[in-house]
Amino acid sequence: MATAGWPGGGGLAGGLTWTATLLFPPLVCGVIGCACWVVVTGGLHLDGVADCGDGLPIEVSRERRLEIMKDSRLGTFGGTALFFNLAFKGAALATLAAHGSWELLLTACALAGLLARSQIFIAMRFPGARPGGMGEAFKQGTRPGHALAAAAVTLAACALAGWNGLYALLSALAGSMGLLLYARRRLGGVTGDVFGCTVECTEWLVLLTFCTL
Repeated sequence: MATAGWPGGGGLAGGLTWTATLLFPPLVCGVIGCACWVVVTGGLHLDGVADCGDGLPIEVSRERRLEIMKDSRLGTFGGTALFFNLAFKGAALATLAAHGSWELLLTACALAGLLARSQIFIAMRFPGARPGGMGEAFKQGTRPGHALAAAAVTLAACALAGWNGLYALLSALAGSMGLLLYARRRLGGVTGDVFGCTVECTEWLVLLTFCTL
């Protein structure tokens, strides 16, 4: 799971966000936590957000969408997608910091990182849209035991979080399935960029879910 990024990044970002509340207002803490999350995960999946933003929504042929997503240049839609992705994550962290409960903040961040990466195993059940792409390489490098282990760890973590964990799990599944089905309709399958976008979107969706609890 090297290409999935470090799942512990969420917990570290949550801890730094809470520590920052000793000095800064919640909004600044949210920005600090979001920046930490990007740094510790190497911004690995942000490229997927940008590429999906550039390619998935536009009305062109499937082949042209794949070409656009493979292009390293950042388009208007991709830049907008990146902005809102980071804005949602930072705003959710700020809201949780303002809530005043470090337990809720750390639980939300840890589950967000874990659930986001577990969705990749669901994404691997979809057909690949581009032969020989990173998504295909990732699927070839995993075994059924990896998926079982990921499912066991994820379900155990959600169970320990109680009802909050159940709500987070349902949000993650609903969000990732919506995105993956949309990608399959637009591309005929999934790519490495779709994997990365799924991780990022699941993270902030889980954080936003905790904001409503």
